[in-house]
Amino acid sequence: MIVSVFGASGRTGKAFVKLAAESGLYVRAHYRTAPLEPSPDTVTVVVGALTDPTAVREVLRGADAVVVLLGPHPSAHRVFCATATKAILAGMATQNVPRILCVTGAMIGERPSNVSLALKLMSFGARRTEQGDTLADRDAQERAVRSSPAAWTMVKPATLTDGLGTEFEAGPAVSVGLSSRCTRLSLATFLVAEVTRPQYATSAVYVKDR
Repeated sequence: MIVSVFGASGRTGKAFVKLAAESGLYVRAHYRTAPLEPSPDTVTVVVGALTDPTAVREVLRGADAVVVLLGPHPSAHRVFCATATKAILAGMATQNVPRILCVTGAMIGERPSNVSLALKLMSFGARRTEQGDTLADRDAQERAVRSSPAAWTMVKPATLTDGLGTEFEAGPAVSVGLSSRCTRLSLATFLVAEVTRPQYATSAVYVKDR
């Protein structure tokens, strides 16, 4: 299988690319600037701007699935996730890529009954602060993916942490709250499993460590 990865340079992206390559997947990874670390033989690095349709198409070439791991950098002065994801979806349509897994967060978009009231209140409050534009951008990103004709899976981890990973649980009804955590390795493990053995097409899936 070939999987295209957007957001490969972030901590979650690095964890996913490494695990995907170790699991036998061929990876086409997007970077805005060339990575300093050498890549495994099964990873093709594509360098370019997310605003460049040619670069986006090159990342998507021959892909069976796309994993979107975009996220705002603390020092970023503008939002970009929704616009970039729409460009990715447009490229998928022209290249007939059938599947997309988009990672957002438990505070983003629709918040069903398995999201704790405390987390919902925190999300509501954050939208009234300087984080409001960032969260609104992620909400728009989710709406774009959900309305696309692709077979999509919205992946909504609890608060991400570094570490070796533990046992985790994932599913549409997994309960998440303020104290819930998810290591990036746990998230990467779920994503590799969902790419290779899809279970949650057109579903939002919550992921947290046990």
